[in-house]
Amino acid sequence: MTSRSRIFFLFSILILLSFASCNRPLVHDQNTLISSWDTAAWNAFHRQAVEESLLPIRPGVPGKTPFWNAHARRFIHAPSFDFPEIQNAAGYKIIAISDTDRGYHTFESDHPWALLTPIWKDLPVGLVHLKVEALDQNGQVMGLAGERIFYRAAPFKGPYREAVKDYAESVTWNLQSLLEQEHYRQWAQDSVPSKEYYLYCYPSKIVGSIVRAMCMYAGLSGEEKDLALSVAKNAADYLIRISLPSGAALEFFPPTYLALEKGTQVARERKDQLMMFYPAIVGDSYLDLYDLSADQRYLEAALKIANTYAKTQLQEGSWPLMVWMENGEAVEENLCVPTNIIQFLERLGRQYGYQEFLGSGERAFSWIMNHPMKSFHWEGQFEDVGYSRQYSNLERGKPLAFATLLLERSGEHPEYLALAEELIRFAEDQFIVWERPLPREMFRTPEEPIPHNCYQTSGWFTPCALEQYGYYTPIDASAASAISAFQKAFEYTGKELYLAKAVSLADNMTVAQELAGGIYPTYQRDMESWTRSSVGIWQGWLNCATITSESMLNLHDLLQFINK
Repeated sequence: MTSRSRIFFLFSILILLSFASCNRPLVHDQNTLISSWDTAAWNAFHRQAVEESLLPIRPGVPGKTPFWNAHARRFIHAPSFDFPEIQNAAGYKIIAISDTDRGYHTFESDHPWALLTPIWKDLPVGLVHLKVEALDQNGQVMGLAGERIFYRAAPFKGPYREAVKDYAESVTWNLQSLLEQEHYRQWAQDSVPSKEYYLYCYPSKIVGSIVRAMCMYAGLSGEEKDLALSVAKNAADYLIRISLPSGAALEFFPPTYLALEKGTQVARERKDQLMMFYPAIVGDSYLDLYDLSADQRYLEAALKIANTYAKTQLQEGSWPLMVWMENGEAVEENLCVPTNIIQFLERLGRQYGYQEFLGSGERAFSWIMNHPMKSFHWEGQFEDVGYSRQYSNLERGKPLAFATLLLERSGEHPEYLALAEELIRFAEDQFIVWERPLPREMFRTPEEPIPHNCYQTSGWFTPCALEQYGYYTPIDASAASAISAFQKAFEYTGKELYLAKAVSLADNMTVAQELAGGIYPTYQRDMESWTRSSVGIWQGWLNCATITSESMLNLHDLLQFINK
């Protein structure tokens, strides 16, 4: 984040906190917000989290509201399941058998898809075998409506790990450590990627993150500001140079994949395809660089990307998720969940005055409201995974990003506030592990009877956040997206529990960074393996370390602001 962007960010915080404090006291004492959280305060946060775990998250109703949780393994919030009605049944007995206390927790309901709210607070953390039995008029069992095993996950109960660094110092150390990597520092002299780091096969994602990271670092480091600016400019110039030419169906879009010798098999297989939201991420990095350098070329490059988005937007408001670079036609029927595109287009309109793009952003916003916001199908959309349907691969990033967009519009649309909080609850319910992760056995399948090592859950470095069902393992950028959403929710609601959750994840990030030797470790597990001496060329994801830096720095700015 550039200096100009940070000033804009802090000014926004001032307005938001003033608005929140008009409705209720934001904090007991703004000068001692975090330090005032004693044992009683943390216990109150836990009690609040337990009470909130009774709030349903978009419960399904047959024929009316789809059930999104068919592939879910764990729940913090009381769920309900798509069990069918049994003909002539007079009622249903719900039986939850806990593996932790061997207890039977039961209640009766008129329908088999009842929320587990009546017994939820009594279920201890651990595996649960759920059975729903159909009852006749005499209360006798006449059949089984359904059964399922799931993990009753732990609600928030901080404090967890204590921070070992100030957040701004942590961010600076991360960015310095990135720059110490030879392949990273090489961008100061060359505008081509090193052959040593294999993930340069994803240029928009990885090289674009270098531009953003070094713009951020230039604002934090006096001594290396010029070096950071050189790295950012050469990385951006490389992306501009390899972008599709004027007149192409996707003119000025940078590629998602390159078939590099040391790259991944996925990148080689998809070298002729483009994932449609990545150019918006690159466009945002160009704007960061324009803010820092005042070089008009980068603003122009961002505008060219925005114009192509405006020309290629589908009538219904979104874009195909993946297209052929040659003609812009869709590879599959899946559509983008275009949160990144909305943020990019709105930034151009509101920060720079290019309001002609706001209409495209609003149509994309409406598409999300009419589709994933109604269906709750928050499809995992990553360049290195396949397509998914029928809720088989949900993720946390898109719903958290859309929650932020809803919060930012909640002044004019108060009804958006509840929707945003529901999305944040959903992401926490499915993807945030505060403690006691689900057992590795939950990942056994007929195809993989011995689950992958990434599901050695005993080694997960909690509290942490998981990425997507298809890679249900702790990733630093997943925690970063949660930090940002919790912070935004605190700013708009004034609820300190949100801030406590953001701080808990951020504090743990500093501990993980200390163990890893500088760079925020991508994989928040098996931390003993993350040492500077054992890694050599750092094999984590540069974009994840950058996203984490942004969320940590924003949280630092907020805390500095309210503690003045």
